[in-house]
Amino acid sequence: MTSKEHLKIGFIGLGALGQGLCGSLVRGGFTVTVTDLNKDLGTPLLAQGAHWGDDVAAVCHASDVVITALPSPAISRQVVEGPGGVFENLHAGGIWIEMSTTDFEDLQRLQAAASARGISVLECPVTGGVHLANSGEITVLVGGEQQVYQRVEPLLTTMGGQIIYMGKLGNASVVKVVTNMLAFIHLVAAAEAMMVPAKYGVDPDATYRAIRASSGNSFVHETESKLILSGSYNVKFSMDLACKDLGLVNSIAEKLGVPLELGGMTQQIFTRARGLFGGQAQSPEVARMIEQACGLELRAPGYPAELLAEDGAPRPSGTQAKH
Repeated sequence: MTSKEHLKIGFIGLGALGQGLCGSLVRGGFTVTVTDLNKDLGTPLLAQGAHWGDDVAAVCHASDVVITALPSPAISRQVVEGPGGVFENLHAGGIWIEMSTTDFEDLQRLQAAASARGISVLECPVTGGVHLANSGEITVLVGGEQQVYQRVEPLLTTMGGQIIYMGKLGNASVVKVVTNMLAFIHLVAAAEAMMVPAKYGVDPDATYRAIRASSGNSFVHETESKLILSGSYNVKFSMDLACKDLGLVNSIAEKLGVPLELGGMTQQIFTRARGLFGGQAQSPEVARMIEQACGLELRAPGYPAELLAEDGAPRPSGTQAKH
């Protein structure tokens, strides 16, 4: 199973991230069967050549590899090990790829259950943002047995730009939630940093460009600060998801005995923002708290309402470590 001509793929979960990842596979020429509780989300993919499965079982019966991209560990558990789920319906020798951001211990437990049925498991969480998933340039972190990774490498390179093999199952999930924690810390820091000059009277556009050209720059500032300045905040990542990910990383750190002072504080900041603005508010709306406290919106003309592929695309370091 080394080429897309012989690799039949099932994709479960067509949210903002799943849409982009699955779209890359369809455009790349793979045979893809998709499903979601909301059938309308499949319409754009079906127009491009994907096939629809009425349920998880139908997707599994049509596939050699099944990918899940779901909003929470609980939903993922239900889809893979619940009645009518992946483990009941994917044939022995098949591969389940978890692309959701999930709990590494639960994933290791699920691997044991899958192995008993002859199913291999790979974790492939992604990082970089929905806009890079849409363009096939998102970074994919891979955890699991290397021979399983090598079997599916063609589809991973179709979905992503940098593909980084992290080692055993669990490694990628731990690193993924750490990268998200950093992103949320940077988001809070960027909002605070831009507010100080704004209150002093500095043009927010000039402040944005100065920070971007400074030692204080970050990937988050290059991308999500634009959405704050435009007032859209629309990064296509909800406050509920941000709080879920911060809960995961702080839970892992507590088990390992690692004190996360900034991580814990950031979790509280986002929990407060979710209480104020709702779980479906966009994660950059955390900036609204300091805007409201200061009575000043961080706005500048000419900034986009959504991100494009070229916005803050990760810069390859030359250490892609695919094998």
